[in-house]
Amino acid sequence: MKLTRVEKSEETRKALFDAAAKIVGRHGYEGASIARITSRAKVAQGTFYNYFTTRQDLLDQLLPEMGDLMLEYLRVHMSSEAKGWQREEERLCAYFSFLEANPWFHRLVNEAETLAPKAHKVYFSKISAGYVRSLRRAIKAGEIKNFDESDLEPLSYMLMSMRTYLAQRYAYSNGSVRAPDAQVIRTYVKLVRFGLYAG
Repeated sequence: MKLTRVEKSEETRKALFDAAAKIVGRHGYEGASIARITSRAKVAQGTFYNYFTTRQDLLDQLLPEMGDLMLEYLRVHMSSEAKGWQREEERLCAYFSFLEANPWFHRLVNEAETLAPKAHKVYFSKISAGYVRSLRRAIKAGEIKNFDESDLEPLSYMLMSMRTYLAQRYAYSNGSVRAPDAQVIRTYVKLVRFGLYAG
């Protein structure tokens, strides 16, 4: 079936983002040249400028775009029936699964702080906001009893930090990613079950 002009344009844009993410994962932000990105995306260099004004323009949009990809992956791989601490367990396992499929992701996040700070700020604000909404629902459902609205943003950053550092310590090895041992998951679950979801 032939793609419409709009569909083809969106497909090219996604290809450029996908190529840029993988190039950053391999060469870092500094090595993510337009030539490398367009070559991997299989488009002409001139086509790049139909979508982005500069290389930095792409990099400023890249992490938030890939963050949306991660959030969609988590949504699809988490059960709608899971509640409370079980939902946090599923979220963590889905995150590790996403990293296995996209091992470039952490480099994209880590280097953005200095090389794409605008993207870094947007990404963390968006991920935090999603966590806050989830925690707010848990409070309304009576699953979280010892925290209130003023705690939600700090809690979101604590949860993000835990999964980030657990991934760096236990999931990444020699350039590849594998899910951590079950003991790591159990320790995380104990913390959220008897801390965040206690009572």
